[in-house]
Amino acid sequence: MDHEQMQTRCPGHRVIGTVRLPNYALAFTRWSRSWNSGTADILPERGKEICGVLYDLTLDDLKRMDKFADYPNSYIRQDVFVEMDGETLPALTYVAIRQGVFLPSRSYLSKMIQGAEKNKVSERYLGFLKSLRTHD
Repeated sequence: MDHEQMQTRCPGHRVIGTVRLPNYALAFTRWSRSWNSGTADILPERGKEICGVLYDLTLDDLKRMDKFADYPNSYIRQDVFVEMDGETLPALTYVAIRQGVFLPSRSYLSKMIQGAEKNKVSERYLGFLKSLRTHD
């Protein structure tokens, strides 16, 4: 949800808008040495939802995202359906090849919360993010 980070990684991207991914839960299933943190992943879970941002990527941007995500070694691509303004839209996301269950660091979670605030996710989801425990 960090537009500056997306601009660096994918300079040809276009923001579509803030979306909801129903029937998935946020999890932290990979460890990042650079963040000293568990990193965000999605897990299917009926009745849960994740909020995020939908981007339109060029093919070059998709290749850059694949490289950043270490696709297909650390993450795989997954087709999902997201909801925005009452519409259901197809989307592509990256799902972690899970290493375990971890807690995020304060700095990683803070970055997620900042992105959620900038993108005006629901107050309920923002409250959920703010309630998460960190390992530090």
